[in-house]
Amino acid sequence: MNWKDAVSTGSADRRTVLAAGIAGAALLALPGTGALAAAKPRKPTYVYVSSNASFFSGGQTNPDAIGIYAYQFDPKTGGLTPVQQIRGPSPSWMELDPSRRFLYVCYSLRGKVKLREGLVEAYAIDPRTGMLTLLNKIALDSGPAELAIAPDTRHLVIANYYYGDYVVLPIGSDGRLGPISGSLKDTGKGPQPRQDSPHPHAVAFHPNGRFIGAADLGIDKVQTLRLVGDGLELVSEASVPAGMGPRHVAFSRNGKTLYVIGELDGKILAFDYDPATGKIGDNLQTVTTAPAGYSGGQSGAEVVVHPSGKFLYGSNRASQVIAGYRIDGSTGKLSSIGFATEGVDVPTSFTIDPSGKWLYVPSNRGNKIIQFVIDPQSGELKPTGQTTSLAAPNVMVFRTPD
Repeated sequence: MNWKDAVSTGSADRRTVLAAGIAGAALLALPGTGALAAAKPRKPTYVYVSSNASFFSGGQTNPDAIGIYAYQFDPKTGGLTPVQQIRGPSPSWMELDPSRRFLYVCYSLRGKVKLREGLVEAYAIDPRTGMLTLLNKIALDSGPAELAIAPDTRHLVIANYYYGDYVVLPIGSDGRLGPISGSLKDTGKGPQPRQDSPHPHAVAFHPNGRFIGAADLGIDKVQTLRLVGDGLELVSEASVPAGMGPRHVAFSRNGKTLYVIGELDGKILAFDYDPATGKIGDNLQTVTTAPAGYSGGQSGAEVVVHPSGKFLYGSNRASQVIAGYRIDGSTGKLSSIGFATEGVDVPTSFTIDPSGKWLYVPSNRGNKIIQFVIDPQSGELKPTGQTTSLAAPNVMVFRTPD
């Protein structure tokens, strides 16, 4: 079963995170991997996968979830070989810095006093082995949903879902994080129960590095921000249809279109965007991530532009699909390719390898990573039959060689 026009219905709800302490994580190398690593190429590619122990549906938790997994990537087959496990709470997001020397991970944890407490960690990466070493961690009065690293590697920006603001943490030359240096607070609310207050959910730097694309699920707005010193300022914003609940954003490769996916309606909007000023323009188009004939709930999650710039993909955790679209290079508008369903089970996130050949779907409820091959001409996704088993995979990032 590959791309299809209709799939079975599924329930939709916001993913939750494991109630956990924030005590230091224990780093465990898997047995028997030393000789294997030595036999691999001198400059391999590594992959880091978060294990989020709370399913987005029904509040069920997976006791086998670990925290962070490290794998070595085989570019010929796309296979993943385990290298390391890091035990800890369930990460909500992770990101490599542009130098590929450090990995940053954020957590949204249930606190005893406040509804949520946050944590962000910095790890150094050994480029030869892919192993992670904890540098430091910063506790936050927040509930981080996503983070992004500035192109100059000097600042980390976080979207705080539970506390309605975006915050900045400085990064030292050694990769260590400093305490919060600036914040920007949103105001307002939306018509849905989950939109009782601001809930920033996305931050992503524009390809030119000057501005940050952002989305606030709670107030139905997509925004652009700018770093000013160690703080943030709002540059532009645009409203989306009421009740959409914008979750994640992505820029086109030419930087002239801003795409946003709605968690509450499962749709993707394409906005005209001015790279020089950061101004968000008109809504060019709206497409759905649900196949024809689907009548269940909606839970749009991730939106990603292919490295070639020719295709865009979006995930829907309710209809359990990865939807594909061709991008018109002159207008930024989308036309449907189809819907991938095989093995897809709660696709909160998905990742394309740097070469653009493979697309990986961490099936959170299915406890495995599903591999698809991407047709370079059509953008169609075809399942390879290759999977990697691990508990509750959630977010996946690639580290290419130096």
